[in-house]
Amino acid sequence: MKRMLAFFPMTALLLILVFSTSCRNRTSSPSVRPQLPAAGISFADTVHDFGIIPLSQPVDSFDFVFRNTGQGLLVILDVKTSCRCTEAVFPQAPIGPGEQSYIRVFYDGRGRSPEYFRKSVQVYTNAQAACIRLNIMGRLQ
Repeated sequence: MKRMLAFFPMTALLLILVFSTSCRNRTSSPSVRPQLPAAGISFADTVHDFGIIPLSQPVDSFDFVFRNTGQGLLVILDVKTSCRCTEAVFPQAPIGPGEQSYIRVFYDGRGRSPEYFRKSVQVYTNAQAACIRLNIMGRLQ
């Protein structure tokens, strides 16, 4: 028991010494993070009017074409639709600077009655404009 009591102050002193030296700020070599080139996104259209969609063929789609206007890789992180009747398919691979791609948006009017509709799709990216809203509209008849 006496050995343990004699050992405890030495261990505590050693731990204090280790923590005090390991937490010291080192200013001799500043940490510099390299700036990565930023991505940019520009859509040809952000609104599409389907016009009249017949009830006999209630599914339609439109491709929203966009271009990476930045110097870095553009990544589409996620796409969220405002309704279950709307779906979106987007590229999973990064889009290089100056390259073009598209997001295909589907409207599915099956099981619905004749109506006007207006739906939105939110596109989340790594670009400076992190969220962009695309809109579709039309009339199911």
